[in-house]
Amino acid sequence: MSTTLALSRESNVFAERQDLRERLEKEHRTVLLAPDQLLHADSPATYVVRLGKLRVSEFRPDGREITRAVLQAGSFFDVADETRAADPAADVYILNDLILMAYGEVELWQLAPGLLDA
Repeated sequence: MSTTLALSRESNVFAERQDLRERLEKEHRTVLLAPDQLLHADSPATYVVRLGKLRVSEFRPDGREITRAVLQAGSFFDVADETRAADPAADVYILNDLILMAYGEVELWQLAPGLLDA
């Protein structure tokens, strides 16, 4: 079983769902990252970029590094223990192949799986 990371980079949770933002203020764990600090994501969890920017890079078997996304405030991603394979077309990647690094100071909210669905 591989742990996967699924990006939802086109979304801005805080702008689109004000009611959800208010509820999540009570139901999250804050993760603060210093400039250039790496995030070691827990699974299962959903992470929302609250402030700053988070770079998501993939290391390919041939040694290339590909930046898959730079997530800004309001973007989120899910980390899950799943058997599905990586699918770049669907923005799903194997977590072990990724580096998640802060651009400047970053604040993330770590949520229990499914909290954004409600």
